[in-house]
Amino acid sequence: GTFQARKPTQTPSKMALTYSDAMVPYFGMYALTMCWDPDMFWGPNGLGQLPYFSKELGDSTTAGGFFARMVGLGFMIMFLGKTRFGVSDDAWMKTTVTFHVGSLWWFWKLTTAAGWTPWVWQLQCLINVVFAAWGIQSVGGVDKLLKQD
Repeated sequence: GTFQARKPTQTPSKMALTYSDAMVPYFGMYALTMCWDPDMFWGPNGLGQLPYFSKELGDSTTAGGFFARMVGLGFMIMFLGKTRFGVSDDAWMKTTVTFHVGSLWWFWKLTTAAGWTPWVWQLQCLINVVFAAWGIQSVGGVDKLLKQD
């Protein structure tokens, strides 16, 4: 008999990680850790080993501690929108891509600012660019990203 190679299928594996699915734990992780205790997870001696800030922010009654927790709350609202409030994949992807692109300006400024850890913000900027590109591709391009449904 003649051996014929199987043609690769065009359908993705059911185990393939989608951009939409990947953003749920990503934003959920930051939601939980930023609301709970930003210093414990992301401070100079934080458990996450990504010291975003070089000085402790303090509890929720300090300016830094309060605003860090408000960032966490914003991420929690996004997370709950996708997991509990019925936000569609399309809207979720557009929202998260908007975050990845929209935050780059301020994130990049932190790569040279006092009180922040430059290499962590450089890494975060790279992550944002990669996630934004993945998200834009997943939505179907910039035109579809900007299209109102």
